[in-house]
Amino acid sequence: MEQAVTPHKSPSSTLRVLVAEPDASARSLYVAALRPLGCDAIEAADGREALVEALVRRPSVIVIESRLPLVNGPALCEILRRDSQTSSVPIVAIAPDGGAADADRIRRAGATSVLIKPVAADELALEVRRLCELGSVAPLVVTPTAAPSDLPPPLPPRRKRLANSKAHVRCTTTNPPETPPLLRCPTCDGPLVYERSHLGGVNDRQSEQWDDYLCTACGSFEYRHRTRRLRELVQR
Repeated sequence: MEQAVTPHKSPSSTLRVLVAEPDASARSLYVAALRPLGCDAIEAADGREALVEALVRRPSVIVIESRLPLVNGPALCEILRRDSQTSSVPIVAIAPDGGAADADRIRRAGATSVLIKPVAADELALEVRRLCELGSVAPLVVTPTAAPSDLPPPLPPRRKRLANSKAHVRCTTTNPPETPPLLRCPTCDGPLVYERSHLGGVNDRQSEQWDDYLCTACGSFEYRHRTRRLRELVQR
């Protein structure tokens, strides 16, 4: 069955491009090159962060470096192609020079196109623009990278109830989907300083977010969005 890949646009028709690149300098150059296209750029430094952003914010195009930490490029492509929210989003993969195996593996995992390093920022911008103007690209055939004997049996038809998934992403970020609230210390009534957020849960439809705060006088606190409760963290 053929699968057409089309850029997803947000309700405001602004193109949203997710750039997953571990090197901060390269990532900044790519983002700067995309701005003239009117893109809303989302940055990610590793595969887990990229997966969270892709599922929560649904980009129009995704740029993936093949050797991402935590979740590498091919594995990330396979996950995105199997999720209904991102299965049709164009993916531009960036593979290292001389890494023919890397390029082939990420292409088989579902990348729409592959660029070989060194990639000039304007070259990446042209490829993103081409995919956006194209509207659809050649059908994708996603080939699992695991050996046939390692593959699990086919899944039964999906039911309305979602099973718990060990593969659901759990990560730490300072750019969470839900805005951390302004809180005060329950002990001294001083302002709490937001530090970071944690994302987890059993699956993408039952996700959880909890935020870490610091009171300079009393210690650390945790706020859970699901229960709307603030609790003091016991120092060990």
